[in-house]
Amino acid sequence: MNKELIRPLTALRFYAAFVVFSLHAHMLPGLGWLGHPHAELQGRLGVSVFFVLSGFIMTYVYYGEDKWEPTRANAGRFLIARVARIFPLHLLTMLVCIPLGLKSNTSPVEWEYLPIHIGLLQEWSPIGYPGPGPNKVSWTLSVEMLFYVLTPLLFAVMLRAGKRKVLFLASLFIALAALTIAFFTVHNDPDAFIKVERAPFRVTDYLLGIMAFLFFQQVKSYTEWWKRAMLPAGILWFCGMMAWQYYYDQQSGNNLWMLPGSVMVVLGTAFRRDTKNWFLASDRMVFLGEASFTFYMVHELLLRYGRQALLRIGQAFGRDLEHIHEQMHWSLCILWFLVVFSVLQLVAIFVHRKFEAPMNTKGRKWLTTVFGLEKKKAPVAA
Repeated sequence: MNKELIRPLTALRFYAAFVVFSLHAHMLPGLGWLGHPHAELQGRLGVSVFFVLSGFIMTYVYYGEDKWEPTRANAGRFLIARVARIFPLHLLTMLVCIPLGLKSNTSPVEWEYLPIHIGLLQEWSPIGYPGPGPNKVSWTLSVEMLFYVLTPLLFAVMLRAGKRKVLFLASLFIALAALTIAFFTVHNDPDAFIKVERAPFRVTDYLLGIMAFLFFQQVKSYTEWWKRAMLPAGILWFCGMMAWQYYYDQQSGNNLWMLPGSVMVVLGTAFRRDTKNWFLASDRMVFLGEASFTFYMVHELLLRYGRQALLRIGQAFGRDLEHIHEQMHWSLCILWFLVVFSVLQLVAIFVHRKFEAPMNTKGRKWLTTVFGLEKKKAPVAA
């Protein structure tokens, strides 16, 4: 299988980021109606799709059909590519967020833990809490970094396992899932929702993404009814989880409950690789998917700054904007939501074009040169 772009999967990244945005947007005056009970599940669902998709794409691009070469140079080039992808934007947004953290009453920046957040190590331990990071959404990057560090080792073992690589991955998944369940059974306390997002418990998401690709790799056609039905089935799984949590006032438990829906959404989208659907394969949606990492990284900090600005404007005019949505017509609430989303998306596109994409290319070239990992060109015959 070649490395051609699976366009719908790129577009899927945009939708996952949009779901997370729809949760965080409730902090802005006029959008408080988005903060329904247990609304945090929306963000967790979007992140679960991201993590499963990450395992799928990393295996698709780097492992392929057992094409990975388990050498130190290859592992180094892989890690350099991932560091160059996420660290420039991570450092920029963290710097922009520091003033917010210094003046925050709910999640102040703790300077002694700042090096941990800079290195994206804050989620690697299942116990303890290194304080909130300047950019709150960067916790997912810490989880991804653990995935990336483990990936060369996983690929090497998969190659050695040969035809038994699925058995190896499934066994590892079951062991980690059992440890996750055991941990949250023992640590059944009100703060469990903090621990559930720690990186060791999310390796299960990544492993399922890898296995999903290995299954997809064996598929010869994409037109069977059950393959076409997998994407809507995954969406219905998520809707069922949200309905259960909302109407029965039940917590969704650990991340394992989200994985069937995430796998169905990722695989169902991959099965539509040949689709002409505008929402999944148009050039515009693919571009928004490419810019989704920037959108994800900047949206929450822009909402926090916007909240502070609007509340101060309200105070200057003697208005309480905290609950202004209760006085707004529903059509104005929706219009305000669309305006906010459009503004944040435009900012994200600008940052993606002017900073993220160029820094990704330059950073990868620079780090590859620094560590002497350039691929040697084959000699040309005379």
